[in-house]
Amino acid sequence: MGRYHQGCLIKVRNKDMCGRTLIGESLAMAAKAGLLLGGDAREKDTNRPPGTDMPVILDARPGRLHYVKWGLIPSASKEVPKFSTTYCRIETMHSLPTYRPLIGRRHCVFVVEGFYEWDRSGSAKQPYFFERNDGGILILAGYWDTWKDPRTGIVIPSCTMIMQKANHYVGKIHDRMPCILSQAESAMWLDRELPVQERLKVLHPVDNKLLKGWQVDPKINNARNKDENNNNPSGPDLTLFD
Repeated sequence: MGRYHQGCLIKVRNKDMCGRTLIGESLAMAAKAGLLLGGDAREKDTNRPPGTDMPVILDARPGRLHYVKWGLIPSASKEVPKFSTTYCRIETMHSLPTYRPLIGRRHCVFVVEGFYEWDRSGSAKQPYFFERNDGGILILAGYWDTWKDPRTGIVIPSCTMIMQKANHYVGKIHDRMPCILSQAESAMWLDRELPVQERLKVLHPVDNKLLKGWQVDPKINNARNKDENNNNPSGPDLTLFD
């Protein structure tokens, strides 16, 4: 039997997306999601990049919040993919061999406080932070898998986030966004007893009134910047662009 590895960093290359997330302290995040924490406690991170451990709920263990590497390594791979698997596009997931075997078999959700996205329309990239209007946690649909490193025998769980076309609100600054689920939809997405087509129905466009977003300081462009105030407003919110 292989061992689950908690410290292996997966390199992520992604030219399409520059998303980062804000995650709270792990015990607090688990409590907000109504779950127990699986594994060791983790600190809050106001600028979490791809390639690191992310708080997720696996359909194999729906009662616990686990930290899993963000950047999928398919179980059939001989090595860590040289292409980006941070995100899975909803339009192509049924046709790509990286993701197709996971549909209906290995679903997960990311649990975050909010996410960052970048407006690239100007001469410099301008970051924005998004969170729920009601201040609740964001539940983002994804897939997961496990891969056994043939050199070490270590089993590495990993995950990918499903992305879709942005709604009108987020689309003011970016053309893609996550598939955001309600608590009830999350339960359906993770329910292995349901037919796969029923589970897939929860992946739908996001209501324009669900999120609020605003400009933040470009200092977060550096993923090593973990300042507590990273998500504080530094300019107008998106409602002013209507």
